[in-house]
Amino acid sequence: MAQQVELCAECGVPALVGSELRWESGGVISLAQSPHNRMVIYESTIIDNVFRGIEKILGRSIEPMVVESRRRETRRFIERGFPFEVRNTLLLGDAGQAARDSPLSRAMADFLVRIREDLVDRVSNVARVFGYGDVSPEGAGDEPYPWRRMIMKYPYSVPLWKADILGTVEAFEGLDMWIEGEELEEDVHRLRLYPSEHPVELRGKLKRRSRYEFAAGDVEHERCTTCGVPSLISSYRWDLERGIITASDTGRRVAVFGPLALEAVFDDLAAEHGPELPRAVVEAQRLYIHERVDAGLASKVTGMLKMHMARRGLGYLVSLEADRNKLEMKVLNACLELFMVGMTQAFFEIATGREKTAAEWELDAQGGLAVSITAC
Repeated sequence: MAQQVELCAECGVPALVGSELRWESGGVISLAQSPHNRMVIYESTIIDNVFRGIEKILGRSIEPMVVESRRRETRRFIERGFPFEVRNTLLLGDAGQAARDSPLSRAMADFLVRIREDLVDRVSNVARVFGYGDVSPEGAGDEPYPWRRMIMKYPYSVPLWKADILGTVEAFEGLDMWIEGEELEEDVHRLRLYPSEHPVELRGKLKRRSRYEFAAGDVEHERCTTCGVPSLISSYRWDLERGIITASDTGRRVAVFGPLALEAVFDDLAAEHGPELPRAVVEAQRLYIHERVDAGLASKVTGMLKMHMARRGLGYLVSLEADRNKLEMKVLNACLELFMVGMTQAFFEIATGREKTAAEWELDAQGGLAVSITAC
């Protein structure tokens, strides 16, 4: 790592996690500096597998729109968080031209290169802490835009990481760009960014959900007394060299990200592909859970579902009633509802041995989710 990541002296979790995230009583992980925004801790391997499942069900590629949708959200976030003067630093001067002008210009060019490298390092380190994988510039240090060629390793999601990089670079350079990638080997990708218009067919279709006030609950977490992170989260394993977080309660890789952006991707896909898209997401999630989860793990997660959801920031479980023929569940402050419905449907089928069930759900404007699974 280019910069040392500070760790909590008591529990060893990266200090950034404790300083930036707040675990609320209503099953929400909020941002310390923006309490109306939230994050989740979610199994990252699910994301791309569900994307692939959706493509199989729909019979068409969805990656270009996934990238377009997510990169817009990332660009807006960066532009809100950094003043234009800071972002414009990346545009000040052309290192090659400056080197031909004067010693003072060369010194200024060197200074700007160091600022640029520091910004790239900071973004990369935050990404490692939140479990996104490792990304670093491939370009030579004397190139004016070395971040336009990058090597991405161990990505939490290939299309979402590509979109995050694209949106970040667009925000700092102030240009519309596009990104191409090639897989060099397993979990290693070469990325190339270049100025370009975005695919015309995606323009003007992207919408964002409105935020709502989070409802309070009665969840109480055992916490690290120094950083405030829940004790079970403190037991997760952070591989900061590779940017991988492994959950101790499930043994699976997870990442920390904002659910609103992923929900917006699904909303945008629904606008593009029609009303069958939500059902395709639920079905892809259901099939993936069946492939990866056995009865033992399903029973373990179900038995601690309220706390599991609260620790991961997925919402507040109000009620769960089930027999062999039907399951009814209600959640407050719900997010990633399509993933939640597909998971619930799969867990019900695994627990009851049912091969065919029907899922219905309703999400209100205040984040209240009602799920009904019925045996056919």
